[in-house]
Amino acid sequence: MIKSAIFEANLMNMSPRSILLFFTLLLYGLTASAQYTDKINSNRPGTSQGAFSVGNNVLQLEGGFGFGKEKHEILDTKSNIFRFDYSARYGLLIEQLEIRLNGTYRSDGITQTVGANRQKINQSNFEINTIGAKYLIYDPYKPKPGKKDTVPANYDSLKSWKERYRFKWKTLIPAVSAYAGANFVAKDNPFTFPGDASISPRFVVATQNNWTTTYGGDWAFVTNLIVDKITTESPTIGWILTATHTVNNKWAGFIEFQGQKSDFYSDNLLRLGGAYLFDQDLQFDANIAFNFKDTPSVFTCSFGASYRFDWHNKDEIIEQPGLEKGVKEDESEKDEEGEDEEGEDGDLDEIEGTENDSLKLDRTPFINDFEDDSFREAIEKDLDERRTEERLERERIENEKIAKKEGKKLRKEEARRLKREAKAAREAEKAAIKAEKEKQKMIDDIDAELDKMEQEQGVDDELDDIEKQLQELEKMEKEFDEEEKKEQKEEVKPKKPEKEEVEDDIDVDAEYEKYQREQEKARKEEEKRRKKEEKRRQKEEKKRKKEEEKNKKDENNDDPEE
Repeated sequence: MIKSAIFEANLMNMSPRSILLFFTLLLYGLTASAQYTDKINSNRPGTSQGAFSVGNNVLQLEGGFGFGKEKHEILDTKSNIFRFDYSARYGLLIEQLEIRLNGTYRSDGITQTVGANRQKINQSNFEINTIGAKYLIYDPYKPKPGKKDTVPANYDSLKSWKERYRFKWKTLIPAVSAYAGANFVAKDNPFTFPGDASISPRFVVATQNNWTTTYGGDWAFVTNLIVDKITTESPTIGWILTATHTVNNKWAGFIEFQGQKSDFYSDNLLRLGGAYLFDQDLQFDANIAFNFKDTPSVFTCSFGASYRFDWHNKDEIIEQPGLEKGVKEDESEKDEEGEDEEGEDGDLDEIEGTENDSLKLDRTPFINDFEDDSFREAIEKDLDERRTEERLERERIENEKIAKKEGKKLRKEEARRLKREAKAAREAEKAAIKAEKEKQKMIDDIDAELDKMEQEQGVDDELDDIEKQLQELEKMEKEFDEEEKKEQKEEVKPKKPEKEEVEDDIDVDAEYEKYQREQEKARKEEEKRRKKEEKRRQKEEKKRKKEEEKNKKDENNDDPEE
């Protein structure tokens, strides 16, 4: 286990008669809190000490090995680290006292730069080797001396879930223990201050809070304040904060912050890890650790285990001096009368409850042999009624939980229905938008078709104009042919004989004029032919474009069908 009472509560396995005698008669003597637990509680995988001991006559061995690296930026060195941690704890004489031997053996392979060469050196020794004792000074979890551990004082508070599970400020008061020990250092140790004393003192003040919550499980918070080697030239002050959380009956996790300050070495380390409870006497653990600087930077990974040799057979009671051999007859009779008076006055309901109240056990506690049967029956009847009330209260709370669960289920169903309706509305809106877009697209397509039709109508008009021009040209050709025929007829007509005295130069002029008319006629015919050919070519080009557009339109109409 990690720290004390993390996996299981610490219950006192004592008979009701012994408990009654103990809390009735033991008013001034030294009492022992029940440090022992049914399952192992270990300081691993962290390095802090819990406030509680392992229990009287219990030997517990804790150890592990780790690997890591260190890199020093200024010295330009790199180190491969191997370390072995060990601890032996034994509960001696009383429940509060524990003697402890712990230490760390370390071996480093260092690679360093000397000039232009890289050298590797090995060094090993005990980094820590300490023996000491720890004593529990204050335990807030033990019952106060002089109060009789009878029935709980306020049964009505047990009916209220809020009263039972509300946060209690007194749980912030921690258990406190003190540790004193001695360090043993070998000469020429590379892991300690040069010229360090071979023996030096070590003091630790440890506090521990245990919290058990209904939904959050078990928590433990441990603090260590350390003063080490104060008689040497390099005293060290350290602190460790550890928080442990139980995940279930087998697994637990922890986070730990450790700091130390001295002239030789100062650092802050953070550890994370967990533990697995194999059985009530064996635990396995693992953790990683790293720091936040580069002179040097540190990273290690460790694995370990804890095992307990359990020779603890019962919880011990340290008797008040003079009462070691029991209670005298007159004192027992006096106690019997005192108990009867308390029963008649109803003072039983004014005593604070403990872990062994009648609501947790199947038998009536705190009834001794000095009471008569009638009083016993009255007490048992009263307790049975209270158990019945408690059972009914639990059933009511359970029914409220079920009703709350059903209400939550209905709210979820309503939320799902609203979500489905909102989704359907969004889909309908999207469908409407899509239909509107398709409608707009259809309108745009129709407009495009109309534009094309208008364009095609314009082409037809151009073709009609060209056709009219061709007809006009043909008409002009016909007129020209008619004029030409008339001229030819006129030339064919016989001319009157002229005077024989016509000179040769007059015949020459007539021939020249005739030649000019023929040339002009040929030119006009060629021009008409050229214009006619140009009109035909334009008409054919227009027809070809119209056919191409029509073919494209047909192809576009065929594509959606495909």
